[in-house]
Amino acid sequence: MKFKKSFWAFLTTLLCAQTASAGSYQLNEYSVTGLGRAFAGAGVVGDDYSAIAFNPAGMSAVKKSGMQLGVSTVHLYSDLDSIDGIHDTKMNHYVSIPNFFAQYKINNRWDFGFGVYVPYGLSTRYKANSFVADSAIKSELQVVDLAPALSYKLTDSLTVGGSFIARYIYGHMTNTISPLAGGGRSDFELDGWTVSGTLGIMYEPIKDTRIGLSWRMKSTQQVKGDHKIENNLAYGGMFNGTYIGRASPNLPETITLSGFTKHGKFGFSGTARWTHWSTSFEKFVMESENPMFATNNGWAKESPYNYDNSWTLTAGVDYYYNDHWTFRFGGGWDESPDHKDTTRTWRIPDNDRWWTSIGASYMRDNWQFDFAYTHMFAKTSYIYDLDNSTGPIAGKMKNLQSSIFGLQAQYHF
Repeated sequence: MKFKKSFWAFLTTLLCAQTASAGSYQLNEYSVTGLGRAFAGAGVVGDDYSAIAFNPAGMSAVKKSGMQLGVSTVHLYSDLDSIDGIHDTKMNHYVSIPNFFAQYKINNRWDFGFGVYVPYGLSTRYKANSFVADSAIKSELQVVDLAPALSYKLTDSLTVGGSFIARYIYGHMTNTISPLAGGGRSDFELDGWTVSGTLGIMYEPIKDTRIGLSWRMKSTQQVKGDHKIENNLAYGGMFNGTYIGRASPNLPETITLSGFTKHGKFGFSGTARWTHWSTSFEKFVMESENPMFATNNGWAKESPYNYDNSWTLTAGVDYYYNDHWTFRFGGGWDESPDHKDTTRTWRIPDNDRWWTSIGASYMRDNWQFDFAYTHMFAKTSYIYDLDNSTGPIAGKMKNLQSSIFGLQAQYHF
């Protein structure tokens, strides 16, 4: 556990980043170049090295070997009100999402790449004295993929590719304990490793027109760590202390279809992504050896989610102004997998959202610098929390929105 915590601290320090939530806990932010067009054409546009994550076959669309390092900073904001109008609180904080990719063109058929990126993440935080504190104070999910990838051109028009993913997951969830149960604080901190992979294919019927299809596999994590109970007064404080905690979260499979075509000074792109949530997030079970959590099933606390499968649809346009400057914009719709008030939670207060994005790239010699801004709007989310220890809490999350600012540098050699 100490080694894993040290590894995570080193990795996040190296990349100067944490994680944030987007589309339930699924993220798109592997590329600042893509951020400027709402990630339309993901994996096949060929203007940065993020195909390693989106669709490894798209590595062949990049003309030169090179590497990139970028970060997207997200501002998350929302107002929370209880239905009775008596209580209110806010969610208002900043988090950042990294990307690092390197790619080497072995010859005119083979490309090798390596990526470090964040495919899933969650960050919600509330005040410890808020009306939702018994259900959630801090919720963090941090997933880092370490992914070597290969692509091979079967013909001048058809390329296949794949990546092997070593996946690290870290979770941290805190909440207060109801005074009826002795008060205090519960703190789960768990982590673990697993493996996954991505397969892709790309077809280029004519120059500068490409279509790609990729499949990212489902993965199941076995995470383990500490569950701490602090300042609990029940039975003279007998439940206080640090116990073993466990969980087995599933991360869903996705299928992504992307297209890109260039005509003169304009490039047009689009992406449709399907996420298979229904077999991955039916429920989430936190296990603890603390006897306070004892149930008929053992040491378990179960939260039902029953997510539905969901779609993300985006479209974008690039304007190639001259040899140095490219400007882009895009928009999209990100469908929430959860539209039910009784399963939506304060930890993941998700709903459908709409994207608007702008971006630019500046190229000089072997360098390319990418800038992007995205704003997302979401519908008001109503939550009927049946899992609260003091009884059901009804509330709504309104003005749910986020802004994303991205900076990235690429070097070609």
